[in-house]
Amino acid sequence: MSISMRKFSALYKKDLMDFIKNPAISASVLLPVAFVLLYKYVVGPNLAKEEVSGFLLNLGLLMNCSMSGVLIVSTSVAEEKEKFTLRTLILSNVSAMEFFLSKILVAVCVTFLGNLVIFLLSGEPMEHIPVYILASLLGSCCVIMISALIGLLSRDQMSCSVLQIPVMLLFLIPPAMASGAVLRFLARITPLGAMLQVYYNLVQGKFGGSTVLAFAVILAWLAAAVLLFGYFYKKKNIDN
Repeated sequence: MSISMRKFSALYKKDLMDFIKNPAISASVLLPVAFVLLYKYVVGPNLAKEEVSGFLLNLGLLMNCSMSGVLIVSTSVAEEKEKFTLRTLILSNVSAMEFFLSKILVAVCVTFLGNLVIFLLSGEPMEHIPVYILASLLGSCCVIMISALIGLLSRDQMSCSVLQIPVMLLFLIPPAMASGAVLRFLARITPLGAMLQVYYNLVQGKFGGSTVLAFAVILAWLAAAVLLFGYFYKKKNIDN
C-alpha cells in the first residue's frame, strides 16, 4: 500500500497537536518525569549515587514505557472512533495504514523523548547512552505495537481502558517488583523486563546467553504484536 507523504505529514502534525491538547495522554509522559524528580531530590540525598541512578532509571523507564507506550496510540484511536472523526478521515481519502503509522510514529517520538529526559535526570554515565537508546527503543516499540493492537480491537474509550489497565500492570509490576520467583520469571519474559536486562548486561560487558535470551524475548514480543496487528487489521473493519 502506497503512502502519501503529504497526507502522512499532515496526519502526524494533527496527531502531535492532539497529544499536546489531551491532558490525560500527555500526563502519561509528564508523570514518570515528575516521579523521577521527586525521588531524586527527596530520597536521593540519603542514598549512594550508584543506587540512586539505577533506581531512578528503572522507575522512570518502566513507568514511561508502560504508561506512554500503552496509552498514546490506543487512547487516540479509540477517541477518534468514538467521535467518528476516523470515518471522516477515511472518507477524505486517508488510508487506514497512514492513520495508524502516524499515531505510532508520534508515540515512538514522544516515548523516546521521555526516556531520554529520564536518562539525563537519573545521572547514569553518558557513555551508556547508545546502549540505553537501543534497549529503550526496542522495549518501547513492543509496547507501542501492542497499544496499536488495543486501539484496533476497541470500539470506544471505555472498552479501550478495560484492555489498557491489565496490559500496563503486566508490563510494569513484574520488572519493578521482581522480589518473588513468579515475578522474577514474569520480568524475564515481558518486554520491559528484558529491556532492562539488555541494558544492564551490555553496559557491564556481558554478551552471553542471558543477553541473547533477553534480545530474543523482546524480538518475539515485537514480532507477535506486528503479526497480530496485521491479522486483525485485515479481519476487522477499522471503523467498527
